[in-house]
Amino acid sequence: AMSLHWDVNCDGCGSTSLNHYRFKCLRCPDYDLCRMCHENGVSAGMHDRRHPFQCLLDRAARELHFAGEPMADLCADSFTCPVCGNLGHSAGELVKHVQTQHRSDRTSVICPLCVAVPSAHPNRLNNIAGHLAVMHPSSILRSSADENPPS
Repeated sequence: AMSLHWDVNCDGCGSTSLNHYRFKCLRCPDYDLCRMCHENGVSAGMHDRRHPFQCLLDRAARELHFAGEPMADLCADSFTCPVCGNLGHSAGELVKHVQTQHRSDRTSVICPLCVAVPSAHPNRLNNIAGHLAVMHPSSILRSSADENPPS
């Protein structure tokens, strides 16, 4: 069972109980903020406040967000583009966005779909489009199926 809060320290205020929300930087190797520090634009160390963040939800937050609907197996209800910071994508939309907008981008980023897997600690990678195509192909299939309903 998932614990009630994230087992990470906030790199802004040092809090060890990030309840419900955890904001993970998609550029820094290991940088997390609690909701307050994220809202206040706190930055420490090498972190730049313009870096994109993935918001992660713990089990209690997911139960609130998904209120009775089938709960996502990932710890997020939408995904942030790690290259440009564009918010609110479904997994399929994120893959399509990266393939069309950032196919040749080699920025060092953390994959938001990998980050949202419970207890995953993914490393940074330099070819997000290639990674998504290889590691998350089912997200592409799901999105194209959604957009072309059988007539």
